[in-house]
Amino acid sequence: MVNVINNIKDGPGVFAKGIAETLRDNLKFCAFVDKADESDFDGKNGFKSGDTIFTSIPPRYIAQEDNLDITSTIQDTVEEKAPLVLNKTATVPMKLNSLELATDVDVKIALQRFGIPAAESIAHQIEARCYNIAANATYNSVGSPGQNQFVTADILAARTKLNENLCRSGNRALFMTSDAGAKAVDARKGLFQDSSKIAEQYLEGMVGRADGFDWYETELIHVHTNGTDVTGAETDGATAEAATALIVTGLSAAPTEGTVLTIAGVFMVHPITKQVTSKLQQFVVGAGATTTNIPVSPALFAASTGKKNINALPGNDTAITFVGAASGAYGQNLALHKSAFKMATAPLYAPKGEELVSTQTVDGITVNLVSGFDISTREVITRLDVLYAFDKVRPEWSCRVTS
Repeated sequence: MVNVINNIKDGPGVFAKGIAETLRDNLKFCAFVDKADESDFDGKNGFKSGDTIFTSIPPRYIAQEDNLDITSTIQDTVEEKAPLVLNKTATVPMKLNSLELATDVDVKIALQRFGIPAAESIAHQIEARCYNIAANATYNSVGSPGQNQFVTADILAARTKLNENLCRSGNRALFMTSDAGAKAVDARKGLFQDSSKIAEQYLEGMVGRADGFDWYETELIHVHTNGTDVTGAETDGATAEAATALIVTGLSAAPTEGTVLTIAGVFMVHPITKQVTSKLQQFVVGAGATTTNIPVSPALFAASTGKKNINALPGNDTAITFVGAASGAYGQNLALHKSAFKMATAPLYAPKGEELVSTQTVDGITVNLVSGFDISTREVITRLDVLYAFDKVRPEWSCRVTS
């Protein structure tokens, strides 16, 4: 009997959708964080690298006590916008024969042979890059750099950091390496029992949920390396209100981006009551630091009522302490709320007249497929593109668990 194989109307669409589904299934960190709402893309038939969309940061009001007359205390509603710049791409170019997407059987075979490996490669590239961005933007830090431990106290300390920054309950996750996960399970070995989900979690060697977090393993954890000089730094002159950089002296080498620091006498305040706490405010070094000028986040606010985040601005000759040792390399496991960061993927412009063109979105992950036909070889040069943005929205809802 002769085989009958039906041609399909949308081979490229089926192929691109399979890529998008595989990409979604292989993303852990990026799948967890918030995605830009589809309304951000309404009426737009394609983007180009560098385009910007904006996401809203909810306003934070200060509640008042015993104040029935609010005439003089009405607060402005300031809904800040966090820019998401579509300036990151992940691309896999490949050669496919023009017949390989002609029938439903061909599409399934091509997806297994070519599409899934391509999607896995894209997923790893995107995941590593976004995790790196998130780690470098996170200034809350707990743990013991260089001791390579992952005890319960560290996880609970991260939970405390999020709570102190009024992070919403629920939708919290902890991302860690397999090595860190093994140490965490070992630290909890006294909890072994034969019943309920605890037994299942520990028998599998992986904690599904503990200490207020859903736990995920990933081997794409960012490893941060300190600069070659992390001692003797101090401020050089008084720091201005709303400063986003520290003028310093005493360093022989610039600190690297993503290094966490504290400033003597600069304590964090409660986000709402503005009461001074007993903990030093942590800051993270931004890009472009030198031995005399260190960009930092968050910005320093000691007087502005709504934005106040520290008790006082540092004066001249105030000591600066960096987390970790000189040239120390430390894994940056992250405990965070899903709204600490946001990701967006967008459809690229669909060119006319090409052999195969398709854009497919699955659970907020958009894949763009374009193929061009070479008549002399009957080869289809196919490119799979993901245009995406990833950035901080509420970095105070993220905490490093340094190992």
